[in-house]
Amino acid sequence: MNKMLKIGGWILFVAVTFGLLGFADLNYDNIKSNQILIEIKRPGGHEFVTEDKVKLLLNDLGYSFKNQPLGQIELNRIESELLEVSGVKSVEAYKFNNGQVKVDIEQQLPIARIILSDGKMGGYLDIEGDIIPLSENYVAKVPVFTGMIHESYADMPSAKELLANDSLARYHIIDEIYLVAKEIVADEFLMAQIVQVFVNSKQEFELIPRVGNHRVLIGDINDLSSKMSRLKAFYTSDGLDIKEYNLYDTLNLKYKDQMVCSKR
Repeated sequence: MNKMLKIGGWILFVAVTFGLLGFADLNYDNIKSNQILIEIKRPGGHEFVTEDKVKLLLNDLGYSFKNQPLGQIELNRIESELLEVSGVKSVEAYKFNNGQVKVDIEQQLPIARIILSDGKMGGYLDIEGDIIPLSENYVAKVPVFTGMIHESYADMPSAKELLANDSLARYHIIDEIYLVAKEIVADEFLMAQIVQVFVNSKQEFELIPRVGNHRVLIGDINDLSSKMSRLKAFYTSDGLDIKEYNLYDTLNLKYKDQMVCSKR
C-alpha cells in the first residue's frame, strides 16, 4: 500500500509540475515585447554589420518588438537570417520575461581581400582561414591580393579546408595567400606598409608597399617568417631614410638569409 501511495504521489507531482510549466510557458509567450537590444563584437573595428542594418533586417522579418507577444518572436529564425549577413561569425538571440529581446553578434576578422584573375572580386579571408563573402555596404581595409589567382568565384575553397587536405591544396593557392596575409597582419608596421600582394605567373608573391616605388619579391612561402623579418629590418634600419625607399626598383627576398636590392 505504501509503495502504491509513493508511486501515486510521484505521478501527481510530475503532472502538477508539467502543468505549472505549461501554464508558465503560456504566460511567457503572451508577454509583450518592448525593446530590442543589439550587441556587436567587432574585432579589428570592422563594420560588416551595424545596429541599424540589424534592425532593418529584423523589421523585414516582421519583428517590430513593439507590443509583439514573445511567443511570436522566433529566435532560431533571427539567428539563421543574421548568419547569412557577410562578415557575421556567430549569433545568439534571447528573450526575457521583462519583454526585452537581445541579439549578440560576433563578426569575423578579415585579413585579406582577394581579386580573382578574371577581375571578379573573390571575397575575404578571415583570421581562421574561412571565406567571407563580399559585403554590399562595407569594404574592409586589409591587404589586397591580385594577379594570377585562378579560383572559382562560385566555389572558392577556404584556407582552412586546404590546410587540412594536402592533396587538395596542390590545386589551389588560397592557403598560401592566407599564410602570407597572416604574416602581414601580425605585424603592425608591415600591416601599415604593405597594401597589395601580386601573385605572378610563377605563382610567387610580390609585395606592393604603401611608401616607396618598388616591388618586394617574396617568391614562394618557404621560409616566409624569416623573409618578412628581413623586410621589416630593412625598412626600419636606422641608417635608411624613408626618402631612400624610392631609390630601389626591387627588393628580392627569394634567397635564403639575404636580401638583394636593385636600384633604379
